[in-house]
Amino acid sequence: MQNIADKFRDGLARMKKAQTGVPDRVPVYAQMSNHSAGLAGESTYDFFTNAETFLNCELFADEFYGFDAPTISYDCYNIEAEAMGARLLFNGDEVPEVNPEKPLLSSVSNFKKLNLPKPGKDGRMPYVIEINDRLIDMGLAPKIRFCGIFTLVCKIMGYENLIAAINSDPEQVHKFMLFLTDEVLAPWIMCQRERSGVNAIATGSEAFASPPLVSLELLEEFCIQYFKRLEGQVGGIRLAGVWGESTIKDPVKLLDIKRDGSKGMIQACDPDVSVLGPAFYKQYADKNDVGLIMGLDAGLIQSGPVSEIKKRSRRLINEAGVNGRFVLFINDIPYDAPPEHIHTVVSAARDHQYALKV
Repeated sequence: MQNIADKFRDGLARMKKAQTGVPDRVPVYAQMSNHSAGLAGESTYDFFTNAETFLNCELFADEFYGFDAPTISYDCYNIEAEAMGARLLFNGDEVPEVNPEKPLLSSVSNFKKLNLPKPGKDGRMPYVIEINDRLIDMGLAPKIRFCGIFTLVCKIMGYENLIAAINSDPEQVHKFMLFLTDEVLAPWIMCQRERSGVNAIATGSEAFASPPLVSLELLEEFCIQYFKRLEGQVGGIRLAGVWGESTIKDPVKLLDIKRDGSKGMIQACDPDVSVLGPAFYKQYADKNDVGLIMGLDAGLIQSGPVSEIKKRSRRLINEAGVNGRFVLFINDIPYDAPPEHIHTVVSAARDHQYALKV
């Protein structure tokens, strides 16, 4: 693991330059929730419970594929819920999930009976802390992460139960979300920052708070307002994982929400990009003075063929990468995706340069 920071120095500088201008080539990175474990021949259980194994796998894959930034993709959606007592299911090579048949909370009216986690100590919070400690020792920046409020409630009581509670007792749902925001998420973010000694931006990931699973009205009321409340408490947070603009009548409304929480770069992924087109996002980004992170479909990365992956990568770069401010991203790489398919994306980013137009 020596000289890890040196290996990423040029790539990280390239990523930073892409936020505001035109780097020497298109930066590329990915989400790898379990692919790197398979690539390295490690069990996913060890990958998601042992910080050393996790980083060995992720950094090995980063170097193998030539990504520009380190991929630190543990199951951030599960950390807080598990620390509060939710049971995780480890199923073969899959990413662990909270047991959907035994929710931690059966009724929102009982939320005060939940155990508050001790920040950094319960569940796999120590695993996250150790990951950041090891990153710092390597000369890399720690990753401050948390589960978005809407998704956290889904992990605790289930998506269907949450929607039913919103319809039957929205006031109680708001009380529950206030409780989680103030007593779970804020302390966990501050704990990560204090332990790492860095007041870094914290990324909050949402998995369920996207159309068509929620309307824009529900997104604003039961997600975004708590995101803003949390930012007022701890400062410096970024919203991630919200998608689905292609499923609504006016996609710009959702892009505006994403832009407000994105800190200068908005992310667009398939299937939305396939439906609306890369140029649509580029036009929006230019109009609103933000950069673009554009993601390739995980299904395409899994199935190929190579010719289609190359064609798709080039289209994204040509249409959305005009005049820079563009990063190519691979959506969560499947566990057994052929390495050749990932190499194809990286080669496209290296060989197919930004189009420059006055």
